[in-house]
Amino acid sequence: MPEPEPECPDAATYAVTFRAVWNASSHGNQPPFPSNPHFSRVVGVAHAPEVSFWSSGGIATPGIENMAETGGVSSLCREIDAEADRGGSTTCVRGSESSFPSPGSARLSVEATEELPLMTLVSMIAPSPDWFVGVSGMPLMEDGCWQERIEVELVGYDAGTDSGATFTARDADVTPHEPIGLIRELPAAVREVPFATLVLALSEEPS
Repeated sequence: MPEPEPECPDAATYAVTFRAVWNASSHGNQPPFPSNPHFSRVVGVAHAPEVSFWSSGGIATPGIENMAETGGVSSLCREIDAEADRGGSTTCVRGSESSFPSPGSARLSVEATEELPLMTLVSMIAPSPDWFVGVSGMPLMEDGCWQERIEVELVGYDAGTDSGATFTARDADVTPHEPIGLIRELPAAVREVPFATLVLALSEEPS
């Protein structure tokens, strides 16, 4: 008789590598191109299917607005930790680097459970008016078990909270906020060119 397949563990830890790739060659058609392309601190969280911290077409929360406009993550982490208190997510996971150049990379580790099998992650495109990259509610399980490796390209999003049209535009708040969407101000030829690549590798179970 064939041996039974091993049971899927009820929790998993992912080593997350954020690879920044945007530069003057990839996104230089939108002048003035910044002299210091970089990303803000990466923030991640595992959460339940009914929970959402941002979505394309949705309106940015104060935490997403602050992250996308300034790179600050304190208010977003407060939103995440409030959901964690309700049992809908893990606590906020911050990358170790407060900012890092592009090209460059950042790393963090995210723990997930069967009850919290989705991942959301964001980082500000800097400098920019209110542009960011990320994933929202990305499934970590497939066919009932944890995916060993996940790789996804990250395009740029506009948080809809600032009407600046270039990377270095001055602040110009939008009231009321517009829906989150692809960066409309970028030329169509580069609107869906990735700013970064996200790689998740399944590591040992959390203790």
